Amino acid sequence: MTKYILTAVLLIATLLSAQGNLPESRQATFIEAVTSGEVMIKAKGTAGKSGMFGLKEEESVKLAEIDARKSAVYFVIYGGAGLDGLVRSEEEKRKFGPLEQGFFAAENIQKFIAWEANSFDSRVKVAGGEKIRIEKQFRVNRAAIQTFLTDQRVIEKLEDITEELGMPTLMALPEVKPGQNPLAELRSNSVLKQGASVIESYLTQKKYNVVAPEQAQQIYEQQKAQLNLKGHEEDLSYMIALSVGSDIYVSYTITVDTRKVGSSDVRKASVSVRAYETTTARLLGTETGYSEESAAPANALVEAAVTNALNNVISRINSYWQDDLKNGAQYKIIFNLLGNFDEDTRLDIADAASKSLKKIAGRIKENIVAEKTIDYLVWIQDKDLQSPSALYRELRREFSNIFTQGKLKQITLNRKLIVVGIE
Repeated sequence: MTKYILTAVLLIATLLSAQGNLPESRQATFIEAVTSGEVMIKAKGTAGKSGMFGLKEEESVKLAEIDARKSAVYFVIYGGAGLDGLVRSEEEKRKFGPLEQGFFAAENIQKFIAWEANSFDSRVKVAGGEKIRIEKQFRVNRAAIQTFLTDQRVIEKLEDITEELGMPTLMALPEVKPGQNPLAELRSNSVLKQGASVIESYLTQKKYNVVAPEQAQQIYEQQKAQLNLKGHEEDLSYMIALSVGSDIYVSYTITVDTRKVGSSDVRKASVSVRAYETTTARLLGTETGYSEESAAPANALVEAAVTNALNNVISRINSYWQDDLKNGAQYKIIFNLLGNFDEDTRLDIADAASKSLKKIAGRIKENIVAEKTIDYLVWIQDKDLQSPSALYRELRREFSNIFTQGKLKQITLNRKLIVVGIE
């Protein structure tokens, strides 16, 4: 019996030692993104301190508040429902492991709490009255935590990875029905225009390159005749984003609901945001953000809902961009057969296109080989070729060496799309 008691004591001691500075509760809920760098979290904290006459309640409450602060920050670091964590991969968790105990020291955690409520949402006794559990709201400085993690090399700085190619270029467009022009919807709908402005402001603050829809209109009109791509005839957002050379486009929908509370109108905004890879229209991330219900103007509520939705979507965009850049600069290359070629010659052209791209690119993916169109995705690792003009010149040289019966003609060159004609 003595042996079993000793084993149990050692096990409890080991668990307590492993816990160390980490929060006991680890229960938290995401409320909203207050700004692009701060999030509101409701967190629980649990603690209990015993004295000669039982639970020391006020001291236990203070310790429970510290535990709640830790739980709020823990939630921001590792994520949960409604909020993507800053530390996500197993490699990042491995790097953070040795820093974890020091990071969660009470005096260190306080640096990342921008604000906390003066009152509790709840306060109850638990564990048979031996502990106190409190719940309250905190505003956590997510940007400061991210800076700490990048300084400690736990997570990579996006700027380090994008030193050669820069941050991705993004464009925000409202989500519309197939065949509708999102640029026309922007001009006619003030709420959608407000949403675009908020998204563009958020992205600019995060140092992304942003293409405004007004800039895109003229370029799109010039190039739309060349962008009649099979499978995307109805997806004008995809075609517009591709025509102006954005890496990623963000589509969004906005809903503002109004109801009566007494004699006042109160409103609540919801915004759904989706991010797509421009070259393929592949969905990278989707999130819905909500504002609080209030009598505030619709524009203010839309801004709050957009910010809530974007925080998670942006973290997924960053993960995608970091992974994709390791393969090199990505381009969509379309060969248009302009001449009258017989079937055998068309096969020779397709073969020459494939061989040329394999010599130039680190990786290629064939999308379409049709009678008049050959469509590829390529990833260029050679830094001397990571510009549209340099890549086109090298492609033209390689293609001419392999296929001597025709020549390449430049149609469109931008940072995501190269369209060439063969005649």
